[in-house]
Amino acid sequence: MPMVLVVDDNLDICRAMGRLIRRAGFDAEWVTDGYQAVDRLRKRDNLPDLVILDEMMPGLDGLGVLRAIRHEERTAQLPVIMFTAMYDQTFRDRALAAGANDVWVKGSFDLDQLPGELTKHVNAKN
Repeated sequence: MPMVLVVDDNLDICRAMGRLIRRAGFDAEWVTDGYQAVDRLRKRDNLPDLVILDEMMPGLDGLGVLRAIRHEERTAQLPVIMFTAMYDQTFRDRALAAGANDVWVKGSFDLDQLPGELTKHVNAKN
């Protein structure tokens, strides 16, 4: 079963996304800060099939995590979706330029589309 790693400093969002991801037929794990995400990706043998990454987190923000993911050969091709409340075209352009595969905006993303979007990004990896 494909696994999705959710990275968000809000534990309630992590739990809610985890439930939705599992309902969509995927496995889910989460971490609540950027440093934990980088550490998890570096130390675990099994990589997730997709990362859903918040931008605004204390310490290491989402773009910092994304840059770390793209910097490591092992994770450079890992699909990453930025999932953030902060939306403007400048941020979207910066995220895509840094290597994000997509940008979803909290509050305006249609959760009914989640299964199809997860499948699209996981399948694009393979």
